[in-house]
Amino acid sequence: MALPVHIPAGSRADIGWRVGRVVLIALLVFATPYLVPSFRLSQITGALVLAIAVVGLNLLSGFAGQISLGHAAFFGIGAYTTGVMTVKWETAVPITLVVGMVLCFVVGVLVGLPALRLQGMYLALVTLAVGVLLPSLIRRFDGLTGGSSGLFGMEWEPPGIAYFAGRGGETVWLYYVTVVALVLACVVVWNVMHSRIGRAVVALRDNEAPAIMTGINRAFVRTVVFGLSASIAGLAGGIFAVQAGILTPEAVSLLLTINLLVAMIIGGRASYWGPVFGAFVIYFVPVWTSDLSQGPISGVLFGALVILLVFVMPNGLAGGLTSLVRRVVVVVPQPPRGATEGPSPVPVEPGDPAAGNPPLEARLVR
Repeated sequence: MALPVHIPAGSRADIGWRVGRVVLIALLVFATPYLVPSFRLSQITGALVLAIAVVGLNLLSGFAGQISLGHAAFFGIGAYTTGVMTVKWETAVPITLVVGMVLCFVVGVLVGLPALRLQGMYLALVTLAVGVLLPSLIRRFDGLTGGSSGLFGMEWEPPGIAYFAGRGGETVWLYYVTVVALVLACVVVWNVMHSRIGRAVVALRDNEAPAIMTGINRAFVRTVVFGLSASIAGLAGGIFAVQAGILTPEAVSLLLTINLLVAMIIGGRASYWGPVFGAFVIYFVPVWTSDLSQGPISGVLFGALVILLVFVMPNGLAGGLTSLVRRVVVVVPQPPRGATEGPSPVPVEPGDPAAGNPPLEARLVR
């Protein structure tokens, strides 16, 4: 059988191909807690939390083309909202996650307002200022946030059912919570980008002036995208708070923003699977390189691998994997309905009686 195999879009083979991928991913998700030890499952959960934040950044910087260096601030707002509400006010974790997302949405809209007048590096500087400001505020209000000493005691007790009983019950519970949150974040981004707002986002990214001339409300689209992106990052921060159990200003520093940007680029900008791939690379490669070598050599190995990935796969891991799959299976689009092939119409001369028009000379006289 010659490769690649061509599958007509919408056919039974295409449906089976799509369903098969979903089933395979679902089996992998449900089998992971049984295949890895508890400490490794906790690391996978941390990578998934990072992936949620990258999904939010990818919506803003990947799909919308707006540079943001302040997503660590939105991540931190969500994390400290959950931390303060659970430790100080003993609020249920789901409520704190919702409050953190709403708060991040409002802050994201306020930060997104300068995006209406600023572009490129000027917008990046504004978002950078927000990212640098948050750790200082955390240290300043140490009575509420714990300051440099940190905020302790965040946890999310699993439901009282037998599946989550035992020593690793809370780890398994947080793993499934993070998986569900990641799926919801990806579904939200997918629906936004396949809606009228998504088409407006792409139009503004590619060519702003013609998009505005067609009637696109630039202020509404960009502020909404900023708010959604910030709220997704806030959701990741809230889950991180209960997963880590401790919050410090260093956890939401500028280094986190750099990691999010690198994960987005390595995974693939403006792709739906790219944030997941990039987050796992950013999370696990330092772990593996530290196991191979200690000290500065570990950082050198990590940097060299990142550079290699950027050169080998300029479209990211998602783009490279897509190209690899297309060497095996190609889904061929079907023609639109009604575009059936048939005999081409016979050209008719202007003076031909079959055309229903008067002779050419008569029309010229008129």
